[in-house]
Amino acid sequence: MNFKTALKISLGILLLIFISSPSIAQIQELCEFKGVKIPWTLKYEDTVVKKGTYDLTFLRHGPTMYYLRVKKKGKTIALFPHGEKVDYQDGGDLFSKMGNPDIPDNAKLEIKRNPALKITYIIFETGKHSKIYPLHRIRFIVKYED
Repeated sequence: MNFKTALKISLGILLLIFISSPSIAQIQELCEFKGVKIPWTLKYEDTVVKKGTYDLTFLRHGPTMYYLRVKKKGKTIALFPHGEKVDYQDGGDLFSKMGNPDIPDNAKLEIKRNPALKITYIIFETGKHSKIYPLHRIRFIVKYED
């Protein structure tokens, strides 16, 4: 193999790595909860998640976009976009938030529903000791059926 061929192959490989690396790094997994029981059917546009037990993964894309991935037996069955970051009641600085007893130490998941509006709130908190993004509180609002 001559020098020009080796150089072309090397540059081609470097170009592929350079192009693909930003897209890989953009979506980050915040936390995964396995075996979460969802007691009612969730609906988002054409996607329906029937009541049952699922694995929930919370994802972050860029600084302000959050997604909820719903998996069953390792297979993704739904991806709910439009998670919103909700501030804690204590709007102080980082040090005052670390002392707030309402903020959990580790990741926490809470599922609530509002029967009057027929919506479910899926609230995820990364906690104080998260390695990637501590003190994040993300809320997803999804319609449901009984």
